[in-house]
Amino acid sequence: MNMRGEATVAIVVLNWNGWTDTVECLESLTVLNHRSFCVIVVDNASTDDSVARISGWADQSGRTGRFTVLDEGAMATFSHRLGHLDVVLVRAAVNGGYARGNNLGLRLGMQCGAKYLWILNNDTAVHPDALVALEKVATEDASIGIVGSVLVYYDDRTRIQAYGGATFNKYTARGDQIAQGQPFDSATLASFSGEQPAYISGASLFVPARFVEEVGLMEEHYFLYYEEIDWAVRASGRWRQAIASESVVYHKEGGTIGTSTRSSRSRLSQYYLNRNLVVFYRKFFPWLAFVAVMRVTRELLRCCYRREFALARVTLRALSDGLRGVTGVSA
Repeated sequence: MNMRGEATVAIVVLNWNGWTDTVECLESLTVLNHRSFCVIVVDNASTDDSVARISGWADQSGRTGRFTVLDEGAMATFSHRLGHLDVVLVRAAVNGGYARGNNLGLRLGMQCGAKYLWILNNDTAVHPDALVALEKVATEDASIGIVGSVLVYYDDRTRIQAYGGATFNKYTARGDQIAQGQPFDSATLASFSGEQPAYISGASLFVPARFVEEVGLMEEHYFLYYEEIDWAVRASGRWRQAIASESVVYHKEGGTIGTSTRSSRSRLSQYYLNRNLVVFYRKFFPWLAFVAVMRVTRELLRCCYRREFALARVTLRALSDGLRGVTGVSA
């Protein structure tokens, strides 16, 4: 029996060739003002030395006896109850994308008895009160299934990146992060307190285990993007979403794959954002699929107008693959 007591919250951090960010994220978690959490780091088949580097961090920080490296294939027989501040590093067999990697962590967290699960991007640092605030909101109402944090720009902590999540208009296929670019102060937070997001950002997404048991794990067909809104749509009518305004997470905006909203988009993000928009519509709103097609076509024309021909070719392939129902990783 773990003398430190079983952890009630499992924090899931996904790593892919990003050990520097992951170690910084883990360091910030060590000062959380919460007395019952463990951390599950899932390495998504990194091709660098992430596993060794993260293991080295554990050794240097004196986590002997609290750190375990586990291969994906051994998860089924891992029956330990994780205690406060325990860290498990799961080595995924393949890089199956954002959802598959996080789902490994969700499964293990629930298997080890966690009542709540916090999906947290590895390119984040957290305020010490972030987890306490999330759990407080989640326990206020049994109908709340997904709770988000206030995401603040890591490199400009006076500005909000997103108040919890984003809105989404299915008739225009347009999503907007709530309060993006607004000052990070009490007046702004109060003014957006009544906002209802279409989905909570996956950079900080907190759920009860019973939510996962009822709704299911994240959809893995996308590989990257649209997993959060897919989860929200599947849960609609049964579970509510909420934002913990006192939970602050500093986010670097997916720099690993070039998805920053304040810089040019990478070909990788361009492909999955556009392909999966069509895939998402075909799944949930097939009668509005033409809206998604028009949106991607407009993006294709925009790339051509700006003479971004490499992105234009990627967008055209994304449109074709989306219409053909291609899912998963794209070669």
